[in-house]
Amino acid sequence: MTRMRRNPASALALCLAAACGDSSGGTGDTPTTVPPPATSTTEPDVPTEPDVPTEPSTGTTHADTGTHGATSHGDTSTTDDPTATTEPPQPGCGDGNLDDGEACDDGPNNGPGQACKSDCTDNECGDGDIGPGETCDNGADNGPGDACKLDCAANVCGDGEVGPGEGCDDGNTNDNDECTNKCALATCGDGSVAPTEQCDDGNTDNTDDCTDACTSPACGDEHVQEGSGETCDAGPANSDHASCTTMCLAATCGDGFIWNQDGGLEQCDEGEGNGTGLPCKGDCTLNVCGDADPGPGEGCDDGNTTPGDGCSATCQPEQCGNSVLDPGETCDDGANGNQDDDCTDLCQAPGCGDGFFQPSKGEQCDDAMNNSNSGACTLQCKQAACGDGLVWANHEQCDDGPNNSNTSACKADCTDNVCGDGHVGPGEVCDDGNQSNEDSCTNVCKQATCGDGFKQPGEQCDDGNQTQTDACLVNCKSASCGDGFTHIGVEECDNGQFPGDTCTPVCKLPKCGDGYVQSGEQCDDGNMSNGDGCTATCKLEVAALCQSPTLLSLANRNVNFNDAGATIRCDLQGWNNPGPNDWVAPNLWYRFTGAAGTRMPTAPPPIYSCGTQAPGWMQGAYPTVQDGIVQRTVCYSWVGNQCNWSNQIQVANCGDFYIFQLPNVAANCWLRYCGAN
Repeated sequence: MTRMRRNPASALALCLAAACGDSSGGTGDTPTTVPPPATSTTEPDVPTEPDVPTEPSTGTTHADTGTHGATSHGDTSTTDDPTATTEPPQPGCGDGNLDDGEACDDGPNNGPGQACKSDCTDNECGDGDIGPGETCDNGADNGPGDACKLDCAANVCGDGEVGPGEGCDDGNTNDNDECTNKCALATCGDGSVAPTEQCDDGNTDNTDDCTDACTSPACGDEHVQEGSGETCDAGPANSDHASCTTMCLAATCGDGFIWNQDGGLEQCDEGEGNGTGLPCKGDCTLNVCGDADPGPGEGCDDGNTTPGDGCSATCQPEQCGNSVLDPGETCDDGANGNQDDDCTDLCQAPGCGDGFFQPSKGEQCDDAMNNSNSGACTLQCKQAACGDGLVWANHEQCDDGPNNSNTSACKADCTDNVCGDGHVGPGEVCDDGNQSNEDSCTNVCKQATCGDGFKQPGEQCDDGNQTQTDACLVNCKSASCGDGFTHIGVEECDNGQFPGDTCTPVCKLPKCGDGYVQSGEQCDDGNMSNGDGCTATCKLEVAALCQSPTLLSLANRNVNFNDAGATIRCDLQGWNNPGPNDWVAPNLWYRFTGAAGTRMPTAPPPIYSCGTQAPGWMQGAYPTVQDGIVQRTVCYSWVGNQCNWSNQIQVANCGDFYIFQLPNVAANCWLRYCGAN
């Protein structure tokens, strides 16, 4: 909004004209409100809303509220009467338009503290309303002595004008003249040093660096200033013989001043010259005979002046050798130099431990305080010797007195009975006097035995423990595959002499490709190749097996051969057959051919058939090509039992012939696999 302003002269003229011609009875202080035209009509039942501004387009009514600048916008009511008319807007203070009689009009921005006041007059210094650019405005009270000056600036300390609460104001920042920077007259205790003051710390504490009289502290001012090193201050009563010295220090023994006034009890004080054995003792009393402190000129001082107690009444020593039995002496022969009589030169009766060798008293030695039952001279003043029951340090290892013996813990020469000394002592089974562990007595003096940790003849090893999983077994045999104990770090398993599905004969955990047929495997040729008869998953490959089976072709293998036992053969590896045999090893794949026949019989043959005693025949039907490899049972006929023994075999159909995987026969000989046409 553009602020409206009128020439003050024309505004004054309008104001005077209004005052002279106002027929409504208003005063010069109240702006004139123009009444609405007579032609304007409103519904009588619809009240207007005074003091609520609306947009000028709706019609504005400027009501006289008794306050300059207040406006009221009435509601415009409509009726069904076509002859009704709308009231036109009327000018007034606060409408934002500079009307006659107004010095300014900022519309809704009129008011206290604004450039244009509520009555549309300018906000000026001295009108009692703090306007823009003013820090205060007390109206007619503005001026000297008031909190607000004539220019509507606040009266503050340092502006050169004495305002409320100020005792003075010299307009400068010198805190050491007669008017302080707080605009107060300078006085002692105000914290500012006036020309007549030595100091001013603003407090009444007389123990700091400034007294309450604003003078610098000094010894003798009767104030104890600890910061200046004072411990007391009695003023005029300070004295080097009183409780407070002339240096304002509390009197104390050792300060070099004799405090014998004002309650002091010192007899002397030599300062650092005080002390034991000196003329003035540490407690500042004189050193005299009988005070238990041998002072200058005293040979002794036992704390009394009684003679005969070793120190005379004049504090001189009463000593051994004066042929007088003084207190503390058991004898006094004048210190004649003979220590083996009844009185030593120490004025004491002779005794073991006094340091004097007295043979007449039965002493062999006397080392005084050095006598010891572990030394060369015992506490009984006897020379140390093996067998006295006392261990002579650095010379004897032991000494059990009369119990010393070469079979005891302490031998006759007072050395410890230990293993290897050639004497069987306590806890030893033997002692051959050497450190060899390869004879019958070990170097721990125990009889050699398996498990003692020493390898003896006949033992492969001996590690001295009961562990079966290391390199040495508890029977002192070296660990090996087949011993039934798994050698940790070397073997994966060990089932002894009976390897099976849980451990191979080489003490490795079974797996396909190890060359050993385990449960769940049809074959195991020791490799992971396919096409060689056994797959990488240890399954038989029939086509490959049919290529080159081992041939069984002897005529005496045929079921029709029977010479009542004259010819006997056995299909068992390692068996010593009396004649040729075409079965060569277990678990090979065989084919019956030629005079032996083309397959195995499926009915029990008579005993002694097939060139053996118990002929073998197959139970079950033959497989088709599609059946692949099947398992069948071979029975062996013997003396009325058609299946006296039996074992499992594998059979496969190669199209034109059959092949058979034949293990060792079911029992020791004589048993044989039969052929048939």
